[in-house]
Formats: sequence, structure tokens, C-alpha cells
Amino acid sequence: MAVTIKSRGEILSDVIKDAEDHPKNWKAVFGKDIKRFSTDYYLFHPEVGLYLMKEYEKNPLERVGVGGKIARYVDEDITHSISTLPGNFGIVQGDFSKILRNIQKGFQPSDIINAALSGKDMGLTVPIQGSATTQSERYNSLRQFKTQSQKKIDDRFEKTASSQGVYSSYD
Repeated sequence: MAVTIKSRGEILSDVIKDAEDHPKNWKAVFGKDIKRFSTDYYLFHPEVGLYLMKEYEKNPLERVGVGGKIARYVDEDITHSISTLPGNFGIVQGDFSKILRNIQKGFQPSDIINAALSGKDMGLTVPIQGSATTQSERYNSLRQFKTQSQKKIDDRFEKTASSQGVYSSYD
């Protein structure tokens, strides 16, 4: 499978689209790529495959990154190593005008959050839910999987980050 490298937003859109049919039981492994100054996210679902997204925080309001779907199928070894993860994660989408309207109607922010977690849309939705970890051993084992695809994503990330001055020293 040749990896198609996309922007951070495009990858998140692809993952959310895949989650329409598979909203639960996603697995995520998060880690830091010290060499490239990136935060890496491996997002996996057994029916969908494995995504890798690399990003950095350009400023407190903006994240820049790239990624791709690096596998449609994941070997039993990898699946087993990420089958039980200790934490929970989800991707949250928000419609701020809808949230504001609900607050103006008298709903508390906690009501809106609880509604999202139970599947009701009051301005927040959680299209993807699953378990996650930041354990370095799991992150490092995934770094050894599909190395050619990951190298392409690493290279594109380095070009993107370099063009934005991430690797430039302060003078």
C-alpha cells in the first residue's frame, strides 16, 4: 500500500469519515518524536487500519501536521500489543453557535458535555471513542512497523516544519 500523505485536517477528516461506520473501539498510541519535534498519533481500528499523524504546535491556537493511512490491515502482533490500553480518548467536534444557543436556553456547559458523551448533539459530538496510551514501549514498537510509509511521513513533516522555521535556531 502506497501511503498518501495529507495535511492534519485531511487526516482527521478521513479518520472521522471512517468512524461513521466504526465509532467505537478505536485504539490510540501517542508519543513524542524527539528528533523531529513532533507529537505522533497512531490511530487504529481493526476494521479500518492504522493511521499515523505527526504535528507540532505552531502557536497556542494552531497545530500543523501531516499524516497518512499506513496500513489497511495490521498483523496480529501489533493488534495484540495495542488491544488493551489503560486510558480513554475521543475526537470531539464542536458547533460553537449551537453550543451558544443551548447555553442561552439555560443549559449548563456540563449538560452539553454529558449529552455529547451519551450521543446527543447539543453542539458537541464525539464521533470517535476508544482507548489510548502514551507508553513509550508501545510507541516504539509501532515506530518499527511499516517503516517505509513512516519515513515518507517523517520526510514530509520535516519539510513542512522546516519551511515554517521550526528547525531554525534563534539568533
